[in-house]
Amino acid sequence: MNPRRQGTAAALAAAFIVSGACGLVYESVWAHYLKLFLGHAAYAQTVVLVVFIGGMAAGAALCGRLAERIVHPLRAYAMVEFAIGLGGVAFHGVFVRVVDWAYATLLPAACGPEGSCVASWVLAAALVLPQSVLLGTTFPLMVSGVTRAKGTDAGRQVSLLYFLNSIGAVAGVLAATFVIIPAVGLPGTLLTAGIANVAIAIVVWEAGGRIPRSTAATRGPGSATDPFGAPSAIRLLLAVSALTGLSSFLYEIFWIRMLSLVLGASTHAFELMLASFILGLALGGWWIRSRIDAIADAWRFLGRVQLLMGLAAAATLPLYNVSFDAMAAVLRSLARSDAGYVLYNAFSAGIAMAVMLPATFLAGMTLPLITLLLLRTRLGERSIGFVYAANTVGAIAGVLLAVHVLMPLIGLRAGMLAAAGVDILLGIVLFLHGSTRRAWSRVDRAAIVASLAGVVAVAATTTFDPLRLASGVFRDGRARLSDEYKLLFHQDGKTATVDVLQVGDSMVLIRTNGKTDAAAIVPARAGKTTADEETMTLAGALSLAYRPDAADVAVIGFGSGMSTATLLESPRVQRVETIEIEPAMIEGAKAFRPLVDAAFTDPRSRLIVDDAKAHFARAGRKYDVILSEPSNPWVSGVSSLFTAEFYARVRGQLRDDGLLVQWVQVYEFNTRLLSSILQPLGDVFSDYVAYRTRADDLIIVAVAKGRLGEPSARIFADRGLAARLEALGIGSLADIETRRVSGRYPLERYLVDLPVPPNSDYFPIVDLEAPRARFIGASAGEVFALVDGPMPLVEMLDRRPLRFDAPVREFRGGNVRQERAAAARKWASYLTAAEAGDGKPSSGEDPLAESVAVVRTLFVDCASGESVQRLWDRVVLVAGELNPLLPRNEAGVLWERLAASPCAARWPADKQAWMALFAAVGARDATRMSALAEPLLDEAGLSLVQRNYLFNAAMTGYLVDRRHADARATWARMEKSLPAILLQQPWMRLQWTWAQAPF
Repeated sequence: MNPRRQGTAAALAAAFIVSGACGLVYESVWAHYLKLFLGHAAYAQTVVLVVFIGGMAAGAALCGRLAERIVHPLRAYAMVEFAIGLGGVAFHGVFVRVVDWAYATLLPAACGPEGSCVASWVLAAALVLPQSVLLGTTFPLMVSGVTRAKGTDAGRQVSLLYFLNSIGAVAGVLAATFVIIPAVGLPGTLLTAGIANVAIAIVVWEAGGRIPRSTAATRGPGSATDPFGAPSAIRLLLAVSALTGLSSFLYEIFWIRMLSLVLGASTHAFELMLASFILGLALGGWWIRSRIDAIADAWRFLGRVQLLMGLAAAATLPLYNVSFDAMAAVLRSLARSDAGYVLYNAFSAGIAMAVMLPATFLAGMTLPLITLLLLRTRLGERSIGFVYAANTVGAIAGVLLAVHVLMPLIGLRAGMLAAAGVDILLGIVLFLHGSTRRAWSRVDRAAIVASLAGVVAVAATTTFDPLRLASGVFRDGRARLSDEYKLLFHQDGKTATVDVLQVGDSMVLIRTNGKTDAAAIVPARAGKTTADEETMTLAGALSLAYRPDAADVAVIGFGSGMSTATLLESPRVQRVETIEIEPAMIEGAKAFRPLVDAAFTDPRSRLIVDDAKAHFARAGRKYDVILSEPSNPWVSGVSSLFTAEFYARVRGQLRDDGLLVQWVQVYEFNTRLLSSILQPLGDVFSDYVAYRTRADDLIIVAVAKGRLGEPSARIFADRGLAARLEALGIGSLADIETRRVSGRYPLERYLVDLPVPPNSDYFPIVDLEAPRARFIGASAGEVFALVDGPMPLVEMLDRRPLRFDAPVREFRGGNVRQERAAAARKWASYLTAAEAGDGKPSSGEDPLAESVAVVRTLFVDCASGESVQRLWDRVVLVAGELNPLLPRNEAGVLWERLAASPCAARWPADKQAWMALFAAVGARDATRMSALAEPLLDEAGLSLVQRNYLFNAAMTGYLVDRRHADARATWARMEKSLPAILLQQPWMRLQWTWAQAPF
């Protein structure tokens, strides 16, 4: 080959690799966009795939019909790439405008409140169908152009181009997920792909100009007497193309669903699985490229490939069982770090390839073989488009069959065997057709027998252990749950695999793709509840506490049904719509009855299977409360329920005084991601407050307009709701108050310095980063420590005093801060009791007990001045623990009585000043706090405990009085005298950030 032609070939090869990459980028990003509009429900996901694949089929079929009329296929290819590029550049702006119009006008008018909506499907098709049709023409046009230019080795050229396009697709999947989208978001990714398409168009236009114009290659002879060129043979090959497309898509969907139980259901895991699938296709095309033209009997070879593909697919079932052990071994050997996460993804890809590669390698040979066979018939060059179109039509059928028929009816294992049976049947049919010309060889007979026997053997010997499937091995490295778990329910649903298990004799938990979404004690037992029960019950109770007259409520996510059942305890609630995307979740939650009976039997309860955003867009209702309690944000698709666009949509569905009550995961998360969620929440909602649950989650209560107001005690007048709260140790608003973390402004101020953009549908930072946070075991729990400092800092910055309408209940095993608050009140009573034994609480394991005993001795037994000086740290520690946990009236009484004791009256002036400071902190008197703390900070001989307390008192006083310059000066003066570990405590960092840029 001369250098000029060699350069042209290299340019075309590079262009086709990049084209394949862009095509998968478009498929991935358009699917994301359309799911934002249509939702993530099973039917919506099906529509997205059908529109995209159907468009490609139409484009390929169009090329098949016009192939012989196109004089210069490469120039036509360049024009198509240019048009695709323009579409990619313009897509985001068009999508946003069209969808805004649809939400505001089309959907409320044209769609019913529940179920599917044809108008939305038509609009979705209009958005991506033109580009999908264009994408479908690229492979046939490039193949036509190259095969005409070469003139020989058509099979090699088809196989090579199939490989190049597929390997580009692998690169596109990985680059988009791990590089481009994190860097520039979805709009930037489309822009990047669009520019690349335009560059491809220029390169191919120039390269194509060096190749003289030509007509289509001469058609093959095919006649009625030639069994391989007869119309029946052509129809059979096109049918094989369609059916192998069907089986391949069945494999892809089933494998992804199966492996999501091993690798996790995150976006990273899905894209690694997709890349592994396409890589197998690419390698199959590469392997056969140098052999295809030398194959003496392509019919028979294709039949053998189909048989082996079916056998290889069936063999993945026992291999899949082993993959749980492989993942467990991987997790045991990896550090939970950023570097470990890179290796985790590499091993995940390795597991996916081990499962998929044998069958997909064989699948990668089928299209080149079928295309070569048809190129030799009367179809000639038209066969390129027809084969591609038939294959994609089969893929559409595979989507519909897998999601809506096979998975719900027979499950993943039987579905895989059925798909393998399709390929084996195709192989037998090809042999039968070939036998009209050549007798079957021993190898052929052996291949058929071995394939059938292999599938039967796998079906007979391989089962899926439900305790493996439900293990969630990707989280904690357990390949199988122990035998103490009893399976109550298992279903491979349309969007997820759902398991319900019983642990011991009472705990029931429901799992989605191996991840627990809810756990409860069933039936209820006195004094025994789970952390999840508190989260679910408290979410419903807070909704009603802040909106006691709520009539219309929507709940996003069914889970166990407990949040819905809690809301229905209020007689004032008229309607609760619970929107759940997976029907199997609702069915499985029946195992939580009778705890959640109301969710299923109360006539006010409506269970809706749909995507929440899609339902809201069509329903056109206004709600008093929307309670959002979806799965964890690292699960693919779930992060879209924590975005700026979602909050704006929800705000539009609420009445002016309506509430959004949002569950936010704190474990397997980090403060950066929490900030990216709270930023858009604060932009859309005027005020919010955050509560901590026993499960160390946050429940955010946000109001659409105005200030949030205070919770109402009316919830305790509703007998059923009061009983649910009583089981959690919550008997009054005081118990709820102990769970309060912060109002809006302290929380935002604490998180404001984190360099993170707001989570958005188009810049999905949570979707991209949360899987890593899950793997390394990160936590955003440091926000809980904002209220753990020695000052009532958050309370004072919130300018909202601690409100206890009743004594805090002592409840062991419940909320930690509730236990501390109850203990603080008892210690305060003990310190002011007349006699040493009066009201002395049981110290148990309370670390404060010894210090409280010392303090009482100082105030009652009148220790010497030397003892007071030596033991003063104990007094400071007790003050730092009790003052933030006592309302100011109780704290004030405590320090007034202690200061009035005969012992305290004898102490030196500096200790009198300390006592005044303790009283000022208890009274939340910011001015006196800073005025008293500053002089004491200048005294010599301060211990670290004392210096730290005084520093916090001065800083808090200055910040609350808005004396930010004084606060900064105090920080600058004292920071070198305090260890870095103290300055990094959350309450200290809040003081620093508030002093720099106050609200």
